[in-house]
Amino acid sequence: MNEKSKRSFAAFVAMALLVGAIVFAIRRGLSGDDTNISTYRVPAQPSPPPVHRIESAQSLAALAESHFAARRFNEAAETYRKIAALLPQDASVYTDLGLALHYSGRSPEALDALKTATRLDSRLQRAGLSYGYVLMSMGKERQARDVLKKTVALDPSSPQGMEAKNMLNR
Repeated sequence: MNEKSKRSFAAFVAMALLVGAIVFAIRRGLSGDDTNISTYRVPAQPSPPPVHRIESAQSLAALAESHFAARRFNEAAETYRKIAALLPQDASVYTDLGLALHYSGRSPEALDALKTATRLDSRLQRAGLSYGYVLMSMGKERQARDVLKKTVALDPSSPQGMEAKNMLNR
């Protein structure tokens, strides 16, 4: 399942949960359980449904990409950290965080983020390519070559696979 499909599916699930909660609330309200309205108290506000988390992550992603494109890598990294807090299982977020950290001069932190990305999704070639690139940039050639070989093996004909091959041949 590609990244766009995953996000669409997550949005669909969140929306289904929200609709279910609304239907449940309406049915409960129509059951006549609250006959003494003068003593009714508003319940404590629950945490926002997942759809709000996704919308927040999407707006933060646009902000992070804007920072990255403008070469404001520290700001991009901090924004990606916020997204990672909202979507802790999204390997792409950790890949973007890793690159922003690397370009802001925090390569050891970048390695941690990229290692997390590859652990979350070992088939995400972009994560492997980025991880290999940062390792290579830090002079960790043996580790970089291992990661890049795995990246190529996933799909040698993809753009990431071809770039990993180029890095291995340098």
